[in-house]
Amino acid sequence: MKGLKLILSLAVLSIIHVQHSTAQSGYVEDALRFSQFGSTGSARISALGGTQNALGGDISNVHGNPAGLGFFQQSEFSLTAAYSDWNAETFLLNQSRGYNATNFSIPNLGAVISRAKAPLEVGDWRGGSFGISINRQASYNNNFGYFSNQLDQGSILDYYVDLYNEQGVPNGTDGLYFEAFLINPEDGGYNYVPNATLALEKSEMIENEGSMSQIGFSYGGNYKNKLFIGASLGINSVNFRSTKTYNEEFLDDNDASTLFSSLQENLFLEGSGINLGLGIIYKPVDRLNLGLNFKSPTWNRFNEEYDADIFANFTPPYEDPEFGTISESDAETDIFLSSYNLRTPMKVGAGFTYFFGKNGFISADADFLDYSTANLRSNVFNTGEDNVAISDIYGQAINYSVGGEYRVKMIRIRAGYAFYGDPFAEPGNLDRSNTQLSGGIGVKLPGFSVDFGLVNSMFNSYYNSYPGSNLATTENNILSGMLTLGFSF
Repeated sequence: MKGLKLILSLAVLSIIHVQHSTAQSGYVEDALRFSQFGSTGSARISALGGTQNALGGDISNVHGNPAGLGFFQQSEFSLTAAYSDWNAETFLLNQSRGYNATNFSIPNLGAVISRAKAPLEVGDWRGGSFGISINRQASYNNNFGYFSNQLDQGSILDYYVDLYNEQGVPNGTDGLYFEAFLINPEDGGYNYVPNATLALEKSEMIENEGSMSQIGFSYGGNYKNKLFIGASLGINSVNFRSTKTYNEEFLDDNDASTLFSSLQENLFLEGSGINLGLGIIYKPVDRLNLGLNFKSPTWNRFNEEYDADIFANFTPPYEDPEFGTISESDAETDIFLSSYNLRTPMKVGAGFTYFFGKNGFISADADFLDYSTANLRSNVFNTGEDNVAISDIYGQAINYSVGGEYRVKMIRIRAGYAFYGDPFAEPGNLDRSNTQLSGGIGVKLPGFSVDFGLVNSMFNSYYNSYPGSNLATTENNILSGMLTLGFSF
């Protein structure tokens, strides 16, 4: 095996925006991955499409609009359990392959301690409530990939031959195809081995797992039952693990393998962050709530570990002028350790809730984010090019949701809709927006409540294995069921 040197590898995996020529690294994709999350919290709020900017009295206010805690008249303990089923179908060159991942979790656990005044107690300040909650902000458990045996689809060897001839052989992951004898010196340049000249089959499998969770501390107060104000502190915890396996196999006229290669990349990342929140809900009339909600950027610190290895099998064996007969080869990088800081975008939201007496309500939210304001810093590597790419590629997005609840005595029937805008500045014909349909039912009893919510999320994601490769499109469908038990005391 030829020697390898440790360098900063930019070949980490995720969804790539292929319409820009700017070189991208996994850090650019991290900036988006850890800035996005959907409706989270209790089954009640999830069934309402995630609307909570102007809706109070729910444990989700700890992580949403903290002013909503001012609506609590009793203390409450809440526990939510969830099960999700993520189906992904990937299309490449008119060929498709389906994948599935399931996950059981406890996405929310928390308590609210209320110090509200009794109705007959005097004073304009009507007390308030303190809340603490552990909430899952995002889940990264999913698998996707593709298989293709189309003619003229191109090989990764073509890409690296061009790269080596232009720049020489780099170190790190991009040099593994040279280290494994798949690309070799020829006539003053580089070319791939003679085995790689026939029909090509290629496939790729990406397996991701992990989550982002937040411990939230919030307080919401009540002034004259008209003005509700709140503040929050969130402490995030992130873990993310990804394995990408890229295979190519060249076949002769009898479908016998002449060359097989498999590149595997492993990435493990963990980090923590902190953010602040402020919120206000105002009731101009008894039937109407108007809400404003501000979430600061999250200041994150990440540590990562990355390595890659490659294996190749030659039939017939490759005859190297220097190393002789080679029937199998392998090469690997050193383990790369790094750390960096990521500041995600702030979020500004507004909403209203209108009550139809005791029969129910309708609620709507709109949130604004500018993903191009995300920023990377590191003492290990230069983040200048990454920050330029973030500013160029990502843009502004408006997320909106609407939900309603109908009450029949102790029964609560709910439905909702949410739309999360495309975070890219120039999406072109690639739509990355996320649509969610939701519904649920609940029962409210003295001292106890049980709520069930069902959320269906639908969105497309796009991926290419290396610059110039064909674009794979993945249609994602996530069905999540949540059950929340609430106990008042």
